[in-house]
Amino acid sequence: MNQKEEMYDKFFDIQEKVHLENQKKIRVGLKVNIFLPLVFLLISFISNRSKLVFLLLWIISLFGISFYLLYIEYMDFKLQARLKEFGIIDEDENKALIGHEVVQGLDDINAVRKEVVQDIKDKKKEIKNEIRKEKEEIRKEKKELQEGIKKDIQTVGDKLKK
Repeated sequence: MNQKEEMYDKFFDIQEKVHLENQKKIRVGLKVNIFLPLVFLLISFISNRSKLVFLLLWIISLFGISFYLLYIEYMDFKLQARLKEFGIIDEDENKALIGHEVVQGLDDINAVRKEVVQDIKDKKKEIKNEIRKEKEEIRKEKKELQEGIKKDIQTVGDKLKK
């Protein structure tokens, strides 16, 4: 291997490690985003101190964690932009920070949603056709009943004339 290939491999390995660390940081940030506000909420209910202070701490912690997660996402975005710039990854290839499984799961959910929507449309058409057929049958029965009633009235009228 020449020196350029070694540098390329080292650079790629370092970038991959940073990406994996960013994924871990996102997981930790999401967990903290759930537990830290719960801690402030519990403390506010347990203590007799001002609820306003804990409410402010809760809101500030949510903003702080959100900014932290945005920063991690932005740094990973810049990392992937550098990898694209150097031609290490394709232009259309993006590695998701929250994990490929989640992105694949979302794609699967969207595919299933499209299938369900199509199934609903098909059922709707079937139901409309069935309703149309039932209406035609009802019209035929109504017409037959009207003709039957006319015949019965005519028969009764003929009998009354005699």
